[in-house]
Amino acid sequence: MRARHKPPNLVSMWMLDVFCCALGCVTLLWLLNTREAGVQASRAGSALELLNKTESELKSKQTELLTTMAEFDRDRRRLNSEIEDLAGKLLAMTTERDETEKFLAKTKEDLAATEGKRIAAAARSQELDDMLQRKQKEAKDLTVRLTAATTNSDDLAKLLRQKEREREDVALKAKKAEDQLNDVDAKLRAIAKENQDAKSDLAAMKKTGDELAQAKATIRDITKKADENAVQIIDLQGQKAKLADKYDKLQRDSEARFAGIALTGRRVVFVVDMSGSMKLIDDKTAAPDKWSIVAETIGRVMRSLPELEQFQVVTFSRKAQYLFGEGEWLPYQGEASVRRTVDTLKKIDPAGDTNIYEAMDLTFRLKSGGLDTIYLFSDGLPTSGQGLTSDEEKKLTDAARTEKLARHLRSTLTTVWNRPADPGRVRINAVGFFFESPDVGAFLWALSRENDGSFVGMSRP
Repeated sequence: MRARHKPPNLVSMWMLDVFCCALGCVTLLWLLNTREAGVQASRAGSALELLNKTESELKSKQTELLTTMAEFDRDRRRLNSEIEDLAGKLLAMTTERDETEKFLAKTKEDLAATEGKRIAAAARSQELDDMLQRKQKEAKDLTVRLTAATTNSDDLAKLLRQKEREREDVALKAKKAEDQLNDVDAKLRAIAKENQDAKSDLAAMKKTGDELAQAKATIRDITKKADENAVQIIDLQGQKAKLADKYDKLQRDSEARFAGIALTGRRVVFVVDMSGSMKLIDDKTAAPDKWSIVAETIGRVMRSLPELEQFQVVTFSRKAQYLFGEGEWLPYQGEASVRRTVDTLKKIDPAGDTNIYEAMDLTFRLKSGGLDTIYLFSDGLPTSGQGLTSDEEKKLTDAARTEKLARHLRSTLTTVWNRPADPGRVRINAVGFFFESPDVGAFLWALSRENDGSFVGMSRP
């Protein structure tokens, strides 16, 4: 008989209950863990979403940070560059300050010596003013003497013509007396021939002899008077020649000067200011005829130059340029050249600043071509041109800027363009028009004096 399988005694209902309880616990735990896992998954999803959002914000902040760092780097480099520039400027200012201190120290040393020179210059200026007044007085005296000599010459010419007419009358009378004498001689010869045959005509011949003697006496008187008149005519002709020589000399002396300026020069440049002030008397008063007078004055000077052979004209305001061509010499052709120059100048409308420096620079380019004399026509001090730094142009007052420009121009003339030691030194004469400020006259006078020339100021219209 086959034996049946019999569950062991260990497996019982109690064990089954325990197994079921354990399975229920496991299931419960699984459910609890599943729920917890769901919660954790939800939390993880929220955390992941927050992480992604935070990461996006972080990238944005990182981009902004990189931009800020780039800007910071640029600012840092710019600030470093500015610091280097400021350091350079500080070094330059320190150097300039040291040089300025040295210059001030030297200036203080020179000031004492310059004071004596200034006093001497003032005395010299007064002496030159006195000399100018004397020269002007001499010019007036020469004019008066020239007028008197002209009048005297006219009177002598009239007297000479009168004496010549008297001499012609005397010569005519002498010719008539000579004709009468010839007639008497003819009669005398006829009477002498007939004397042998006609003694009865002796009384008539005696009468004729008396007439002959009277005629000879009359001839001698007429001849004597004619000789005296001839001598007087010769004396008058000598006086006329002397007066004519004196008149010519006075005329040459008068023509060889223009208001006190010696008129010289073979190759001459006329430097003409055409700034806006050349049609004004002052800042508020117009002078409609001033520019025309300036042009005509230039023509008068041209006509009065006895040795002028070639010329050129430089006009200037803020810029300078040649009036004719590109700066070549023009032959002087008398009145044709004068009228061409005057008419061309009158067509200009003055305007702008006064840049004398550029005008002189352009003029002295003709020095190698034989330039020997410059005539400067202006009414003011320089107001623009070389001689100022950019800071000085902005910060200096008009008076200080003008003073520095004038000083720089005069210094350049005596050290570069027209050095006193140069063999071909150029003479500069200046003519000032309608100015009120003594500084203008002093500047033009000093510029002329330092360059072997003369200055004259034309009065207001």
